[in-house]
Amino acid sequence: MFLFFGIFAIPMRILIGSEGKRIYFNETTKNDLQTYAGVIKQKDIIKAKPGSKIKSHIGKEFIVLDADFVDKIKSIRRGPQIITLKDSGIISSYTGIGPGSKVLEAGSGSGMLTCYLANLVRPNGKVLSYEIREDFYKLTKENLEKLELDKFVELKNSDVSKSKEKNLDVAILDLPEPWNVLYSVMKTLKPGGRMVFYLPTTNQVIKLLESFGEEFTDIKIIEVIERRWQDKAGALRPGNDEMGHTGFIIFSRIV
Repeated sequence: MFLFFGIFAIPMRILIGSEGKRIYFNETTKNDLQTYAGVIKQKDIIKAKPGSKIKSHIGKEFIVLDADFVDKIKSIRRGPQIITLKDSGIISSYTGIGPGSKVLEAGSGSGMLTCYLANLVRPNGKVLSYEIREDFYKLTKENLEKLELDKFVELKNSDVSKSKEKNLDVAILDLPEPWNVLYSVMKTLKPGGRMVFYLPTTNQVIKLLESFGEEFTDIKIIEVIERRWQDKAGALRPGNDEMGHTGFIIFSRIV
């Protein structure tokens, strides 16, 4: 039996091997899985109860779990660099995005943040996402439809400076030169609305700050480092897969 979360009816399962490697399985797959640890029969995956173990044809064990939203968003097809979950979490917590929020996003890319935001604002909120590149626009559209989140997103293959929206709660710009659209996007926000910028280099951050006028207040610059730990032979120590710098997140509020 599959457990579905929220609006999602995508019958997906996660297979976790002894090394911690994950394999994503869609119920619509008709063939057996060819994996790094041997062949796993499709019928065994479908029949397995959540939390139970199954084996590949060479005896490698896998724990079978029903996929939740985090599993599903990790399985989307990727193109350009994504805004990671560690950064998405900080963005949502510092802006208060939740059910009913109206959010503008510019630079959809692969749609990772777009999907994350859509899940937050449902059932009565909206994400207005702008992507100027047609290939990235199509990729984001594909991923939104895969997660059945497209109804909560108005996706536009257009320049965000052309937006005529008003009274939005939050605007998030993942653009290389956000200062070029700074004041046009600012006009889409309600008084007290929040603007967020995602930039990879200090040079970009400095230029952005120099572009701020007196309308921008409550400015914060944050970098999130994810340090994972591991337990080996009874010794707890930092792991080797630290996720370091991915981008600077600049928060501001409009007055």
